[in-house]
Amino acid sequence: MKEKFGALGEPARVGGVLVHPGDIVVADEEGIVLVPAAREEEILAAARSRLAKAAEESLDTWEANHRARTEKTLTAQGFNG
Repeated sequence: MKEKFGALGEPARVGGVLVHPGDIVVADEEGIVLVPAAREEEILAAARSRLAKAAEESLDTWEANHRARTEKTLTAQGFNG
């Protein structure tokens, strides 16, 4: 149990990462993402752009591209088969 508490509204170190007030933290079963408050608009614009691109791609096209990228990565790492 933690015996020392920090002040509210101050930066806190979580899992070795410094989190500042206003930073955005999103977590799910696959991981955690920290978006610094100063980069909020930049990251949001990039996410919207990626979402728009993904919406234009059919599932079949996405799957084919994903398989090709996976095969390329595995081959580059020496996994052939």
